[in-house]
Amino acid sequence: GFLAQLFIESGLEVVFVDVADAVVEALNARHEYAIQIVGPGAETVRVSGVRAVSGRDRERVAAEVARAEIVCTAVGANALPYVAPALAAGLLERFRTSERPLDVLLCENLHDAASVLRSAVAAHLPEEVRAEVLARTGFVQAVVSRMVPMQTEAERQADVLGIRVEAYKRLPVDGRAFVAPRLPIVGMEPVDNFEAYVERKLYAHNCAHAVLGYLGYAAGHAYGYEALSDTRIAPLVHAALEETGQALVAKHGFSPEAHRDYVEDLMARFQNKYLGDTCRRLARDPIRKLAPEDRLVGAARLCESQGVAPRALSWGIAGALRYDDADDPSAPELQRMLREQGRAATLRQVCHIAPGELLAALIHEALETSATGSAR
Repeated sequence: GFLAQLFIESGLEVVFVDVADAVVEALNARHEYAIQIVGPGAETVRVSGVRAVSGRDRERVAAEVARAEIVCTAVGANALPYVAPALAAGLLERFRTSERPLDVLLCENLHDAASVLRSAVAAHLPEEVRAEVLARTGFVQAVVSRMVPMQTEAERQADVLGIRVEAYKRLPVDGRAFVAPRLPIVGMEPVDNFEAYVERKLYAHNCAHAVLGYLGYAAGHAYGYEALSDTRIAPLVHAALEETGQALVAKHGFSPEAHRDYVEDLMARFQNKYLGDTCRRLARDPIRKLAPEDRLVGAARLCESQGVAPRALSWGIAGALRYDDADDPSAPELQRMLREQGRAATLRQVCHIAPGELLAALIHEALETSATGSAR
């Protein structure tokens, strides 16, 4: 839904590796598929000349890695260890047959994805050549922000290769991590201060999405775009983005004007009803999203470090603590903790927020009031 489009538009051949047999078979039968751009900039983009190999066929995957110009992972953080053996085999074959270095572009929602994959690959390389192979391999993290609607079962049944996405196609990458000559890939933006872009994605994009999801759920909205049209919720989302924006500009030196443009574009993208983002999806897994360095508490800590009071963010944290969707993977556990341990102990355990902190007081204040003016 994203990287293949950029690669094809850059004149590269794309070889997919997948463990879903139906996807591999369809790609090899058709050698193309269509990406439906929905919302502003709607169009159909054809990705042609592609093929695929099974992720279970380690020898074939290794052969493709050995001759590739660039490799990309977009498998999910939990799956990175599973791609390491085949990737290591390919890097080893490349080392033995060529002196060309290779960059591996990591499009994963994991802060230290590069070190995780590097370590996993290293474990599968012979000790006598491990350092040399790794020296010729760049593990390059990327910040992926293109939003993709959840595919329904009916859509999967209709076309296993069908996919809908938004038009956004910028890809900041860690410019310092490349070891091979950089390919001129459409949409790729190598940056030296990569950590700034990681934090902007997490503490602006992901944070605002979470605040929207929790407050939207509490107000009874099904979709994020509906919640954003609620005059009781939109000001809090804007205020949260204002708080994190002040902190990001202060810490990383973004120009205020450029960051304002980023936020305005972000809010316009959130209003794309064709993405069909539900409040439940935006709010999913509150225990993870309340972790000390994740999108809510981490954003509040960033604000505190830059002298910005996280008042609107406290409403988002309070919303996460109230989130009680019984079908969610962690919401029932969070509610059990609150019942059995109490608010202060739960904040300490889940968020690392101690009693007596200003942030704790702000969250308590928000929890004693309704963020939306209505009760569930």
